[in-house]
Amino acid sequence: MSSLVPALHPASIAQLNDLESYLDATASAGFKAADFNMGQALDLLSAHGVDAVKNAFVSRGIQAGGWGAGVQVLTSQSDFDAALLDAEQAAELGAALNARACSVLVPNRTDLPRAEALDLFSVRLGDIADTLAGYGVSVSLEFIGPNLWPERPHEFISGINGTLDLIDRVGRVNVGILFDTYHYYCGDSRLEDIVKAGSAINHVHLNDAPSGDVDQLDDSMRLLPGEGILDLSEIAAALKAAGYEGPGGVEIFNDDLRSLPANDGAAQVAAACRRVFGSP
Repeated sequence: MSSLVPALHPASIAQLNDLESYLDATASAGFKAADFNMGQALDLLSAHGVDAVKNAFVSRGIQAGGWGAGVQVLTSQSDFDAALLDAEQAAELGAALNARACSVLVPNRTDLPRAEALDLFSVRLGDIADTLAGYGVSVSLEFIGPNLWPERPHEFISGINGTLDLIDRVGRVNVGILFDTYHYYCGDSRLEDIVKAGSAINHVHLNDAPSGDVDQLDDSMRLLPGEGILDLSEIAAALKAAGYEGPGGVEIFNDDLRSLPANDGAAQVAAACRRVFGSP
C-alpha cells in the first residue's frame, strides 16, 4: 500500500481567488490533503486571524500540505533579503497549520559557473533554513528535470544525488528534497536513489509523463497520474521504503484542466488518484 496521501495542488485547477474556495473544491473531490497558496492563507490570516486559517482546513477535513517559500536564490541581495522577511511570517503560519515543508526551486542550469552557483546556493539556502528553523519548518529543495532554461550556459543540479550533495554543503538539518515524479523522470535520478535519499525527502509532487524524447519535454507536458508512462506504483513503493509518509501534491500545468470549473477539475484529479493510488 502506498504511504502517500494524494493531495490537490492549486496549479492543477482553475485559479481561485481565496483559500476557502480552493479548499471547498479540494473537499468536494474527496481529497484529504492539499498543497496550498501561502499568499491566500496570509490574506485570510490578515482578515480574520490564525484560527480562521486553521479552521479553513480542519472544518473541511483537509491536511495542509506543502507551500512555496516565495524566495528566489538567483536574485539581487536586496530582493532576497525582502523575500526572506516575508518567508518568516509565512513560516509562522505554516507551523500553526502543521505544514512544515516549504519549497525552494533549484534550477538545473544557471548563468553562473557551477562553483559560484554552489557557493551562492549554499549561503542563501542556509539563510532560508535558519529563518524557518525557529518555527520548526523545513526547506524542501525542488530539483528540476526538463531543460527549462536552455539559454543559461552552465549546468547545475537535475537529480536526487546532486541535491543531496547541496544539502551537505548547506549543513542544516532542516533542509530536504521535494521529490517531483516528473522532474525525477526528466532528470538524472534512478529508482534506487529514492531509497538512498531516505528521510531527506520531505515533500512530494505527483504527476505522469508522456512517451517520447525526454530532452523535448517541458512543464506543460505533464500528465495526470496514470495517463503516461511512469510506473507510479513502483515509485510510491520506493518512497515508502525511503520512509516518506505524507501528502503528494498532484501538480500539472494543463490548460484544458484549468479551463474547467474548479470543482470539475479537482474531481478529474481525484479520479486519476483513485485509479493509481486507490484514494484521492
